[in-house]
Amino acid sequence: MINHNKAYILGLLVGGGRLDKNTFLIELPFAKWGMDPKKMGNIAVDILQRIASLFQNEYSVKVTYEIGNKKWFIKPIEDEGFKNIQSDLTTLKLPKIGFLLNNADLEESKNLLKGINAENFLSGIFDARLSLSKSHRRFDDKAPVVSLEIPGSTKNFKFVVQLCSWLTEMGSVTDQILYNHPNQHSASDPTYIGWKKGFKIRFLIRSFLANHSFALQAKSIDAKLIEKNQTKFEQEECPFRKIRQPSPVSIHNDINSSNLPEEVRNKLYFHYFHFCATLGCKFAPIKEVEKVVQNKNSLISFFPRLSKGAIEEIQKQYESISNEHFNNCQIENLQLSVKSLLSDNRTFISYYGLKQGLAFLLADELNGKRHKGPMAKIIESNMPTKLEVKRYYGTENEPILIINNSNDRAVICSNISSTKNQKLIQQNTQTSNLEVKII
Repeated sequence: MINHNKAYILGLLVGGGRLDKNTFLIELPFAKWGMDPKKMGNIAVDILQRIASLFQNEYSVKVTYEIGNKKWFIKPIEDEGFKNIQSDLTTLKLPKIGFLLNNADLEESKNLLKGINAENFLSGIFDARLSLSKSHRRFDDKAPVVSLEIPGSTKNFKFVVQLCSWLTEMGSVTDQILYNHPNQHSASDPTYIGWKKGFKIRFLIRSFLANHSFALQAKSIDAKLIEKNQTKFEQEECPFRKIRQPSPVSIHNDINSSNLPEEVRNKLYFHYFHFCATLGCKFAPIKEVEKVVQNKNSLISFFPRLSKGAIEEIQKQYESISNEHFNNCQIENLQLSVKSLLSDNRTFISYYGLKQGLAFLLADELNGKRHKGPMAKIIESNMPTKLEVKRYYGTENEPILIINNSNDRAVICSNISSTKNQKLIQQNTQTSNLEVKII
């Protein structure tokens, strides 16, 4: 019989466990938080005392830990009860071999685990997967966020929806979800290869702590400390939330990638609630998603909304667009100041990514491909600066190339209302209920 202690162990295995036929390894990806010398001792005590005693008492398995590559690992010293662990995983219809998150399905776990058993099972997942990093804050330190980090390598969209839905049923209010899909991690640049950043289910700390807890005392202490900073109000509950006008999404080069499971491959999503609705979450605000999908013609760009990079790289991308879609158009070369590009009598001002692109072109320093410093200040201080602009002669709203020869930077910007783009939307997308497919 699965009691509350066993439920915690099974949750810990689901959150970070890798199993083979005879043994297991649990990865706790604490990264910087878990490598803080002040906390390392507390974590070690948690593992060696609390977690080790649970394994010993419930399954007759002795465990220890090791640290490597900024990760903590729990591993067995003796594993006489390993078959009993596998048996309990089978009872919950959870996988019992490999990286469990790859194929974990929570339907049976949710049906069988009630009360403290359910809470402890989820607590095991939290200890393995929940991050308290400051980088997850929504606005500032007054909106501290906890983030359930699910690696994108799992491709397990179903698990993410099931877990978030379960937590919602237990009283948590989701602040935001990021799905491992290019429409969320690279909405503007169709060539960005680093979009596989994983899944993140985020809650404001007060909502989370009101309904859930950690077993690891080191995490509990930190969570309670940052909770004191929260002054921001919680989001409305998901079924009643309104969706503001989403940002448009570009058709990413990997939209049909095998890195995406079939249920989301070759499909477009305009908001995280759009994923929730099409993947069957009963808490998704369906009517709001319907309004967004009906407005798809103003939300899809078959050209880069904004691509940034070195001049040679971006020029090649622009040439590819020209050859495929504007083969009969001459390219017009202009020298325009930043002020002129942003003036009301130019059509460029309506290009969605123009200001972000100009900040990239003009910033003194970059962080990767992001400008350092306030965008408005960068642009305001460079109004007289002349840039090279290429566009298709005699057209309006079609993709433009902007070059700053002084620092080897270039961008492509496009406009959703482009005649060619609207034609491509009509020809190459198909809507079925809430799903928008590329055809």
